[in-house]
Amino acid sequence: MKPILWITLFVLAVVSPGRAGDVKETLKSAQPFVTSWSTVHFATSHSGWQSTGLAVTRGQQVTVFGDGQVNAGMPFPLDPRHYMWGRIGANGQVFNLATDQYTFTAEESGLLYLAAKGTDFFWEDRRGTFPPADTRAPELPFGSTATAVAWRADAVESLQNLSQDPLDDFGQAHAVIAQAPKLPEGFDYLWYLGRAQVFGAWEEDERKGIRGTTHYDFGIVKKPLDIPLTEDIEISFDWRYDALPAQGPETEAQFHDYLSIAVEFDNGQDITWMWSPHLQAGLSFRCPLPWWDQRETHIVLQSGDEGLGAWHSHTRSVAEDYRRSVNVDVPTRITGVWFINSGIFAKEKGDARFANVVITGNGGETAIFE
Repeated sequence: MKPILWITLFVLAVVSPGRAGDVKETLKSAQPFVTSWSTVHFATSHSGWQSTGLAVTRGQQVTVFGDGQVNAGMPFPLDPRHYMWGRIGANGQVFNLATDQYTFTAEESGLLYLAAKGTDFFWEDRRGTFPPADTRAPELPFGSTATAVAWRADAVESLQNLSQDPLDDFGQAHAVIAQAPKLPEGFDYLWYLGRAQVFGAWEEDERKGIRGTTHYDFGIVKKPLDIPLTEDIEISFDWRYDALPAQGPETEAQFHDYLSIAVEFDNGQDITWMWSPHLQAGLSFRCPLPWWDQRETHIVLQSGDEGLGAWHSHTRSVAEDYRRSVNVDVPTRITGVWFINSGIFAKEKGDARFANVVITGNGGETAIFE
């Protein structure tokens, strides 16, 4: 079992049944816009993958309306975007609902399957195999639904036509498409954590980079790299924090909300530089979350609230920071740059911009946002 974020004990209980009935009532008279639709129910923590019965074709647009909040041992109940996943075909690659009303374009043809995944493990593989430890765990009551809609034509136009109010499910599904931020070129979300809407490309004056905003969401984006880690390798970047989400020391799991820039290595480790409202600058610590505690090390570069809203520049020796903070053999290559956005614990706002990120050394220079 590979535990993921937050907790090692997965306890599910329904908090709110949501508005699945409203969606279905509207769809009963939506024949001009809909090819087919179906609702699946997750009754217990062992519901596994459920077939929606929808046969979608490559290029067809589909919207999934997730419904039902669940208690998973967090301070606040989880929304559908935190735990619902899909795949097309029994062997298709998994994807999560990036929003509670999530629209996507099918990348292949086949039956659409949906699943509710616990927060205490990663998938065993890209096709969404549940780990043995999860299937052996006690079966717990669970109530949540998802209504999947295969559109006859353009999803945006169809949602707009079916919406009676900007705040109904169809209006919200339309809004999240229009408001979805685009990532900088070369970046994508880590598949095993899933997509979100917490990062977007950003440019202003002479700075170009990425902006992370969060309010009860999380996500990590990565740009793959292949750079030898020599002693002269440095990473330089500008950052501006406007809001820090942590409500306590980030060394404790229940307060581990933050935004940061990170470097990933070929030995599976990563180090991440952050601004903390609670921890002293210069402190390094292992991630307090399960699974990540074996892989991730945090380094605090700034602390407190002085300087929020202003730009600050940093240059770090990557090999030196690694040796000082990570008790694992020094890697040989940098395999990626990450930006991390965690705002799942306190449900507080986080807002940070990162720009002018450049890796230099070994006779070369890599500008991350060009």
